Amino acid sequence: MTRAWFVFWLAAALLLASDRDSKVDELFRPFAAPGSPGCAVGVLEKGEIALARGYGLADLDHKLPLTPASRFYMASVSKQFTSMAALLAGHEDKLSLDEDVRKYVPELPAYASGITLRRMLDHTAGLRDYLGLWSLKGFSNESVLRAGPTLSLVARQKALDFEPGSAYNYSNTGYFLMSVVIERATGKTLAAYAREKIFTPLGMTATRFQDDHSRPVPDRAHGYRQTPDGWRTADVNFDIVGSGGLYSNIQDMLKWARNFEQPVVGAAVLERLQTPGHLTSGAGTPGGYALGITRQQRGGVTVVSHSGGATGYSTHFLRVPEKSLAVVTLCNGTQSAARLAESAAEVYLGMALPRVVAAGAPKPERPPEPQPVSAADRKAIMGHYWSGELEEMWHILEEGELLKVQSTGGETTLIKLSGGAYRAGPAVLHLKRSGEARVSSFTIELGRTKDIEFDRR
Repeated sequence: MTRAWFVFWLAAALLLASDRDSKVDELFRPFAAPGSPGCAVGVLEKGEIALARGYGLADLDHKLPLTPASRFYMASVSKQFTSMAALLAGHEDKLSLDEDVRKYVPELPAYASGITLRRMLDHTAGLRDYLGLWSLKGFSNESVLRAGPTLSLVARQKALDFEPGSAYNYSNTGYFLMSVVIERATGKTLAAYAREKIFTPLGMTATRFQDDHSRPVPDRAHGYRQTPDGWRTADVNFDIVGSGGLYSNIQDMLKWARNFEQPVVGAAVLERLQTPGHLTSGAGTPGGYALGITRQQRGGVTVVSHSGGATGYSTHFLRVPEKSLAVVTLCNGTQSAARLAESAAEVYLGMALPRVVAAGAPKPERPPEPQPVSAADRKAIMGHYWSGELEEMWHILEEGELLKVQSTGGETTLIKLSGGAYRAGPAVLHLKRSGEARVSSFTIELGRTKDIEFDRR
């Protein structure tokens, strides 16, 4: 190559890089408003960092800016690290993904026999989601949740949502239980095992599983939620890891992305980490779900990704292996990190990534307004109901021509739905009546958590 051609090539490359950076800046400009949380973004291209920037504030109190070093609560993006830890433990013959979970967690009811560790990681185990269970007790992402009480809560459940392997239902419970399995199989907590086997070898010095919410997190990007009165702090206070619990930043997540192309950790298990699961019918898991990562064909390329979301945080990790491209977006407000990551990837790919809509996904509907409940129905339903699975009492009381529920989680009005069901906030109650038409019990359905029993007391 002549000197003239080299200078021309270098100038063109710099111009292309500048143009792409400007387009990404434009994508994130709305989140760089003064006095608001925002996002950090990183791009790895052909093993090299092509972009690493922050927009907005990490700490509104002290007006600290977001940077590529800001640490975010990663939410469900944590799951791929839990899976990698499990695969590494298996490679060391500490466990096998085809073993029964009750070998390590005998506290689980007998109905859990036959649930393999692999089923838990593929979301095909049928376990009820512990976040749904806790929310029925009035807890949220901002509540302090600990591992011991959560394990007890899961162990009190009387049934699965479905026969293991017969269906797919995204469940945080399997990944929480995997953190328990890893600790009992290796003799080290997930935090310690992942630090030793993954984070330290990769130089991910800012990354850790936070199993004690009271520990300070240096360079933390605090989570925020928007209210009519402005931004409010919304940090996550869980001591639970596995399903979430990871803190990391753009710099470290790009090191993780590079490991898929230039393996330092887990070279023998990386392919298994990215291989989608299967149902007992032989069908693949929806979305191409593997062990903590989804794998989809989009626009003629393979997209490997996972999102994370918790009150105050939105995160996304995306790779396009054929193009040697990875994009990470981490946000600490109401932004959609997934949408931003895909848009940034499109800039670098020079092509569109068709949007994926889950088959049969329901369209959001405005909750119906409360309507008067007949006197006969009010009399039949009013009472006190106990759930041994939740160790929670719900009181259904009369309020004029309406019914309201009082529980640990607060108070809400019952809204009658078609088919005789009732809605209490996001939960749906399915009533069971005795011979005299008096309600003797009901079951509750809340998102991915189903058939929680309440009996009249």
